[in-house]
Amino acid sequence: MRRWYPGETSSIVNYLTPNIPGLRFDKKIGEGGMSTIWKAWEFANKRVVAVKILNPQFAATGADIRAFRAEERLMEEIRHPNIVEAYDFDNVNGYWFFMMEYVDGYTFADHLKRHGYVSEQDCLLICESVAAALDYAWNDHGIVHCDIKPENIMINSQGVVKLMDLGISHRFEFREGGRQAIPDHVTGTPAYISPEQIYGDVELDCRTDIYSLGATLYHLATGCVIFQSLDADASMQAHCDDRFKAPDPRLTRPELSEGFVQLLEAMLVKNRDDRIQSWKDVFEMCKLIEAGASFKPRETEGASSMSLAYGSRR
Repeated sequence: MRRWYPGETSSIVNYLTPNIPGLRFDKKIGEGGMSTIWKAWEFANKRVVAVKILNPQFAATGADIRAFRAEERLMEEIRHPNIVEAYDFDNVNGYWFFMMEYVDGYTFADHLKRHGYVSEQDCLLICESVAAALDYAWNDHGIVHCDIKPENIMINSQGVVKLMDLGISHRFEFREGGRQAIPDHVTGTPAYISPEQIYGDVELDCRTDIYSLGATLYHLATGCVIFQSLDADASMQAHCDDRFKAPDPRLTRPELSEGFVQLLEAMLVKNRDDRIQSWKDVFEMCKLIEAGASFKPRETEGASSMSLAYGSRR
């Protein structure tokens, strides 16, 4: 792949390129519902950065600007090697934007488009990296990401997995007596959303992200989302309905190990009280699977068929 150097002028730059002093924009590298992300050169610090810019139609309302600012503050507060780092926030020439670490790599959504699936070994690496990042986010900052999916997980040129996009994360404050939720609007992506996000009537915790990462790993390992044939509304219903079971991933990838399949089962239990309960447990289960362990199925009445008694090894 040809690399871009700061002194070059990109052929992609055109009249839509933002005009922000101190930055030379190369190309747009991402786009969401409310913002776009650009690759740029920052002259002051002599570095390549990613610049996330709030789209003009949203920059006119205070609520959208506050939400955009809140995302930047979360990223600025969190410092973890597996989470993309934020650098600075500003409003210049009508652009609300923040600069962040540029990841020289690709998302796992891109990988799926090129290769169709991700190997079990790499899925375990992704799981361990995201588990480490979100264990820190939850236990140190009370953060639930709420939108874990292949598009939001990258790998850089050194092989480091990076989690990004805290735009719809759910935040808790630490107060006497425990955590207190900060009210906000929680959404998610239908193919990976947890049942409790869909219900909307329970406080979210780290188990929400555990479910979504399980759905993400299922997609990465098989090349198919769990409810491949359903539209968005039907898919969300299926996440909540015990009559809908995730197909055995070995129907698509028969070489997957028993332990890995059981990891997915432990993460994808619909009732979060029966789901694997912590990121530490997820991380440790990955390590045991790498060592060849498998686990006995849970015998809890009413639990989903995709469930395990974590820690009960054969």
